[in-house]
Amino acid sequence: MKLHRIIAITAAAFLAAPAYSTAADRESQYRIIGYLPDWNYRPFSELDLGQVTNINIAFCNPDENGRLYCNIPDNKLKEIISAAHSSNVEVYAALGGGDGCDGYLQHLDTPEERAAFNANIMDFCECYDFDGIDLDIELNSRHQIWNYYADWCTELRALCDERDMEMSTATAKWVAQKVSPETFALFDFVNVMAYDDDEDEHSHSTYEYSVKCLSYFAEQKQIPKEKLILGVPFYGRGYTADGELDWNSYISFADAVSKGSEYYYADVCDGIAYNGAVTMAKKAELAKDYGGIMIWELTKDAKGEYSLLKVINDTLIGESFTEGDVNADGSFNVADIVLLQKWLLADPDAELKNWQAGDLCKNGRLDVFDLCLMRRRLFE
Repeated sequence: MKLHRIIAITAAAFLAAPAYSTAADRESQYRIIGYLPDWNYRPFSELDLGQVTNINIAFCNPDENGRLYCNIPDNKLKEIISAAHSSNVEVYAALGGGDGCDGYLQHLDTPEERAAFNANIMDFCECYDFDGIDLDIELNSRHQIWNYYADWCTELRALCDERDMEMSTATAKWVAQKVSPETFALFDFVNVMAYDDDEDEHSHSTYEYSVKCLSYFAEQKQIPKEKLILGVPFYGRGYTADGELDWNSYISFADAVSKGSEYYYADVCDGIAYNGAVTMAKKAELAKDYGGIMIWELTKDAKGEYSLLKVINDTLIGESFTEGDVNADGSFNVADIVLLQKWLLADPDAELKNWQAGDLCKNGRLDVFDLCLMRRRLFE
């Protein structure tokens, strides 16, 4: 049996039925947040806005005078925000980033500088009609910026409230050590960056690491679960021969899938670890106990039926389906039995439109026992 068939059998418990509503047009407890990088914004035109609730523009950072700028041209940035709003998607200005935080301290270390900087942030957001700001300050716990961070967040919170804007943050355990529960309480929600784990020797973003990160912020930082958004990667990283994370070894999910459809289900491609559809669906199930999913970043996704964003969207908001209806035509009949039998025999032309519908044994696998139950139910 082909590799992708074997892996896919275990996927049925996690890959939900096709959704008939969208993330953006419903009232929901879940957020699906995707970052759009200013250095690769053109794929926005291909994005299905019905599958996200929020887009964070990464990044909007200050110049020497404390005025924010973004590398997306002004007219294009306004077009992006307008298009998102037309689809009921909120857009935030993401401040900072892994390589964009060095210039912040000079604008924060006195009350007067903070007031001027904050005014510039608000002017920038009002000019482009942003719905909120996302603080993505990725500096280590020894950095002096944390001496002023609480005051900065308090002042920004007041300004956002005056303008009916929201405020979020992207954070990780190594970033959050100096941030108090009281400061985290100022944010409407918290995006937990559960990736780039340099302690694991095999994968930088395991399911277990997601559980660990969410538990840390829920327990140590006292953040309500509904305000915690699980961050997931649409990319992979490799490892050195010594088992250390190789920061120069990288692959996007789209590039992995382009090498073969089996990599849609897998978590490793050419020695580089990422999250395939099975793991991503499992993480989306985990996110149901929290506030949703955050994605770094949208342009690394594959298109069409191989999209991880679709997996997330379907898992979080997928609707009910008819048991046994693996071809998703709305009814259970002999055609579904024939299709499942061909799929189990690794027929390359057999495609299950709804894998979970075939898991009649409710054990997280598709096998001959499910096929037998399908036959029995049809005859009955």
